Amino acid sequence: MKRKKRLGPSSKDHEPTANHDQETTTESNSKRKLGRRGFLKVGAGAAAVTLANPLESIAQPAANMLLQTSSECNDVPFSEPKAVYAQMINGQSVLQYNFSAEPLKWTFACPNQTTPTVGLQPVFNGALPGPSLYVDPGSTLNLTLKNNLNAMPPFSGDNCPANHHLTPPKPACFQHTNMHFHGFQVSPCSIDNNGNKHCGPYDINGTNPPLKFSSDDVLVDIYPGNSNRYSVVLPDMHAPGTNWYHSHLHGASAYQVSGGMAGAIIIREPPGGQIVRDDLDKVFVLQEIIANNPNNWPSFPPVYGALGGGGGGPATQVFVNGLCRPTLRMNAGQNMRFRFINIGATPRTLMKLRLVKTTTCSPATPPPPPGPNDQIMWLMAIDGLSFYGINPQPVRYHLMGNGNRADFLINLQPGLYTLYKDGYPLASVGNPSSTTYTAASAGSTQVLMYLDVQASPYQEQIPKIIPGKKPAYLNPIWNVDTVRQQPIKFQNLAANSFQIDNAYYDANTPISVKLNTAEQWTLQNFGFTSFAKQSNTHPFHVHLNPFQILGVSFDFEVSDADLQQFGLTRMNPQDPCTWPFWDTVPLPGAAGSPPPMTQLQIRSRFLIYDGEYVTHCHILVHEDVGMMINVKLVGNGVGPGVPVHSYPADAAACIQRTSRCPGDTPP
Repeated sequence: MKRKKRLGPSSKDHEPTANHDQETTTESNSKRKLGRRGFLKVGAGAAAVTLANPLESIAQPAANMLLQTSSECNDVPFSEPKAVYAQMINGQSVLQYNFSAEPLKWTFACPNQTTPTVGLQPVFNGALPGPSLYVDPGSTLNLTLKNNLNAMPPFSGDNCPANHHLTPPKPACFQHTNMHFHGFQVSPCSIDNNGNKHCGPYDINGTNPPLKFSSDDVLVDIYPGNSNRYSVVLPDMHAPGTNWYHSHLHGASAYQVSGGMAGAIIIREPPGGQIVRDDLDKVFVLQEIIANNPNNWPSFPPVYGALGGGGGGPATQVFVNGLCRPTLRMNAGQNMRFRFINIGATPRTLMKLRLVKTTTCSPATPPPPPGPNDQIMWLMAIDGLSFYGINPQPVRYHLMGNGNRADFLINLQPGLYTLYKDGYPLASVGNPSSTTYTAASAGSTQVLMYLDVQASPYQEQIPKIIPGKKPAYLNPIWNVDTVRQQPIKFQNLAANSFQIDNAYYDANTPISVKLNTAEQWTLQNFGFTSFAKQSNTHPFHVHLNPFQILGVSFDFEVSDADLQQFGLTRMNPQDPCTWPFWDTVPLPGAAGSPPPMTQLQIRSRFLIYDGEYVTHCHILVHEDVGMMINVKLVGNGVGPGVPVHSYPADAAACIQRTSRCPGDTPP
């Protein structure tokens, strides 16, 4: 299909390295980045003042930009990961890139830290985090992943794969790897050397014939020294949004992701459909990096603690794009888009984001209790899925579980602001304002970064609604074909025991679903309460197909006072038309004895692609020791590498019979 050529730069201009380019939103920087797609005025949120040439109309900032004298404000300038862009090749949007999984010797340095920690980290291409990939709906990602992790020292306790078959299983196979494209609705299978579709486990070990290529196939195992090709074809109707990629080798995912093997993937809005111009569109990879000390190599990676996967190893700072508490300088009165990605692998990175007006850049000061200094952040997308046709939500905090993404429109007055990672409510989305926090997250409250907002003549307004048309597969699900009677049970019934449906991953029975149908599932969380007398909160993530949570509306975090302030009306939580889509949600934990049970109900359409993939707890130290199960989509679906320009007939029929909301998009 022919595509309009973008104004983006060549990927050759942005090769990823271990370094970053300093990013600010001063006008000299805006001028440098404008060529990506040109200046954009947002229709509903256009500036209230008209500037003849916005890039030249604001004077350069004064030398003493910072409003405060605290030295930490000046220590670490905010920057984004290196970027790689899809290019037009023979009329098609294609991103071509070679990845290497390899070691990086990296110093964990924070301002005022007297003894920096040195880590030998598994990363992609010598960078932490990996490069940000920018693609379009309909793009093809042609990637090669070479496994060079055999350059890392082996862990003496790594019994690969026998550790998986212990009771309970232990982490294993730390020098093996693969790649997952989190948030993509694409084929979960591969094409074998004979050109046939292969869905299921496959060892790329130098003895078996190599696969021709894989799509989002997390069941392949790339042995040390071997490579695999990926050809991931996004359907033309794929939603733009904030997604990410990471290693997903069962038994080693927490070690590799907490080490650094992850990066952002941004599916761009079509030309003319951007919410803000590109230099005001920022990526924030939130990453608790667990150090692997090269001078003290343990039997197992430190992230696993006592090998059970409960505690998640030693606590450390949550870094933003690999930076410790950076400062972003921005203009007052100007709309920016902040894209947050939570790639934490331990229970500590369940978090509540809060943006608070403060008077100093200090990590030592605990977050103040919620109050008038908590700032409005306009939530416009969850898990890469924008609120098309819905007003952005004025929230003063937002819950982010491991694996979640959240996009905000930010527009602030001059001043100094601190972004906090605060405790995550034990009740999760069921009671988001609760101050009963999960014990692990409450004990790891941190400053993530600072915003230094400078006075400017901008007077932009937040859009009244998020522009654009949602893809038909994101039509709210009014009714389903099947209500699954058997709950899917996440179970943590004893110390270091993490199961789904009474079994560890290797032994459980896959969930079977008929392709091109809609189902309703009940997700239950059973947990023991020996740790702080709480059960664990487990982020449920399912590959491939996003879902709605019954009874959770777009405005679930908005206070009544702010609804009134902005002239909004509380949505009806019983109306499916008010439920956003997610691909990850933390299942609520609870306190009490005997082991409490909590639950959520979800609805999902299983469209277009058949094959086998997984659902699991995205606290990856839990997934690696058994909290994962396969999902099999049974039917004749679209295979890997095949472009999808329109909905297949059976998928379109499923969307039509399960849609009933005003403004639904026809398939």
